[in-house]
Amino acid sequence: MIPDALRQQLQLLMEHQPMLKQVISYLPGDLQRVAATPEGLLALLLTAAVGLLVLLALAGSTKSKKGSNILIAGPMNAGKSTLYYQLADGSQHNGLVASMEQNTGVASINGKQVRLLDIPGHHSFRNKLESLLKDAAGIVFVLDAVEITPHKVDAAEMLYELLTNPALSRRRTPLLLACNKADLEEEAHSTEFIRKTLERQLDGMRRTKTAGIGKEASGGVALGAADKPFSFQGLRSKVVLAECSAK
Repeated sequence: MIPDALRQQLQLLMEHQPMLKQVISYLPGDLQRVAATPEGLLALLLTAAVGLLVLLALAGSTKSKKGSNILIAGPMNAGKSTLYYQLADGSQHNGLVASMEQNTGVASINGKQVRLLDIPGHHSFRNKLESLLKDAAGIVFVLDAVEITPHKVDAAEMLYELLTNPALSRRRTPLLLACNKADLEEEAHSTEFIRKTLERQLDGMRRTKTAGIGKEASGGVALGAADKPFSFQGLRSKVVLAECSAK
């Protein structure tokens, strides 16, 4: 059973959020029936595979040519490898430490074979991430929903590198911000809090790094309209936030 207040909030989301209805429409029929109730919707929102389904749907809905890989990226210790193994072979890998090497595997999502690349979060692998973007159908950027505040700078720096990447912007590669550990209800921050936190952080970085003509000093693409506060909605690439619980 879920608390009455949470059930009411989920019911309001189901009735008044067009984006949520669109996301549910991407799911197979049996999952759509599960999502028809607040309890079922909550269970799906806490399932990492649903977020990946949404990402694949977004990737398939755009007109530009996409690659064949789903990249799993993000700061260290956010749960990337746990999510990777959960999707790749259903294992939990309890006690898994942060990966020092790239993991590559195949996941079957809704009958589709998807190649997954788990990219370690330490700095030595960030240059390699750049080279993998050209063949990415989508990116799952894993965040720790409990520890987002102390790690917001590192998360925003990685996002800044991704979002100002010319290849990602040109191909409009969709990005899923997977807010992990959502099952820790009393400790985990909401997706709205995480969105606002990252947007404020990215807005500050943009002001620091942007040259007078509106282009990024690093040679990347402009991060949204320079005369407006930064918002994920203002980007060429589709950015979606979703709760998940990879364990």
